[in-house]
Amino acid sequence: MNIEEYIVARVNALLHNQDAKIVKRLEGGMSNYTYVVETGGKKYTYRVPGKFAEKFVNRVDEWNNIQEIDKLDLNNKTNYVEIPSGEKLAEYVEGTIMSETDIISYNAMSVAALKKLHNSDIKLKDYDAFGRLDDDERYCREMGFTHPEKYLALRRKLEEMRKAYAQVKLVPCHCDYQPTNLVIDGDKLFVLDWEFAGMNDPFYDIACYGNAGLDKALSLLASYVGHEPTNDELRRLFFHRAFQCLQWYNVAIFKDLVGLSKDLNMDFNQVALMFMGMAEELVEKYDSL
Repeated sequence: MNIEEYIVARVNALLHNQDAKIVKRLEGGMSNYTYVVETGGKKYTYRVPGKFAEKFVNRVDEWNNIQEIDKLDLNNKTNYVEIPSGEKLAEYVEGTIMSETDIISYNAMSVAALKKLHNSDIKLKDYDAFGRLDDDERYCREMGFTHPEKYLALRRKLEEMRKAYAQVKLVPCHCDYQPTNLVIDGDKLFVLDWEFAGMNDPFYDIACYGNAGLDKALSLLASYVGHEPTNDELRRLFFHRAFQCLQWYNVAIFKDLVGLSKDLNMDFNQVALMFMGMAEELVEKYDSL
């Protein structure tokens, strides 16, 4: 049974139907297998996590996040989550993925969703950014990787920079708030994929927009704070974005070490080097202010 046959069988079993059919596979994510499936006149997504996804996602936390976020009417409806495997069935959102639009023109909609989340009283687990980075580095070391001095110097620099934000109030955050996780359906913005949500600095979510280009994050920051960002606000953004680049560096290195460069026909070692270069540039921007 191939992956598509498996997903059809699972959806039929979970929804007590017999007519499920694959519509398409959704791209993106951590090499997850996520398909749009139609059954009973409705569309759903079914996710089968990719290889080694369990290293980076706690499925108990994800399920808790989903239940909390449901209170805010920001996400799509989740029908089923299987905790051990991370497989998930959810209602499909018909709409336009933010990354396929003129992102900046939707800043007001995006800020409204962020502030609804950041100002809410829901309680999530602490994101523990540097604890996660420690884990990511350890996964690489366990595969025999030695982090180069250039990386270690950046890591030390970020450890110094973080002291300036030790007293920042932590709020509920998505922690992967990039345009590929946002879907526009009419006048509503759906925020999807809450695997990494946790209590964090709200600027961390804004920095995630940098995955679509630093200009997108800078524009969102200006809309979020309601004025031309100050140097202190810019430094805070650059700090979080540089940190995220180091996280992605380790994830990419790990993917290369476990053979996913070959499996997915993508040179994750080059991806890692790209992220380290971006982190260096962001630290330089931080220091220049």
